[in-house]
This record gives sequence, structure tokens and C-alpha cells, in this order.
Amino acid sequence: MLTATFDEFQTQPAARFNAGDVVTLKEGGARMTVTYAGPVALNPGDWLICEWFDEHGELRREMFAHERVRAEPRSIPAASVLWSRIGRTAA
Repeated sequence: MLTATFDEFQTQPAARFNAGDVVTLKEGGARMTVTYAGPVALNPGDWLICEWFDEHGELRREMFAHERVRAEPRSIPAASVLWSRIGRTAA
């Protein structure tokens, strides 16, 4: 007789991301583009290197564990754009 067991505490493997994917931190924050996914020197495991523009328009880059981010859609609805940031001019 074949039997099967169900382990309710079994966890699913972490989602894997690829370069070009759009992510955000699970605790919130800016939309970021994954520019590299894989091993990083002196750090065990696979990591994501992400880039995004901060609130001042500066390009930022940081390394994150896969478990700290969630996938986001690549495109955003037009209604979510903040026009006050787009309309600012250089002094």
C-alpha cells in the first residue's frame, strides 16, 4: 500500500529572479530593477544586485537576498505617476 504524508510546515523554495525583473523590498520602498542575480564574492549563496532612482533622482545600487524582495509588474499604471516630481525644473 502506498501512503503519503503532508508536512504543513514544509516551506516552498524562494522565488528566483533574473536580470531585468522589477522588484520591491517586502517591507516597502522603491521599485528596483534586478541587474545581476547569482553568487557574489565573499558572500555565501545567491544575491540580487538591484538599481533604482531615489527621491532626488540619484541612481542607487544595492545587494539584497532573494528572500527580502517580491516581484512587481514591469509596467505601472499611468495613474500611479506623481506629476509633481515629473514637472520640477532645474534651478
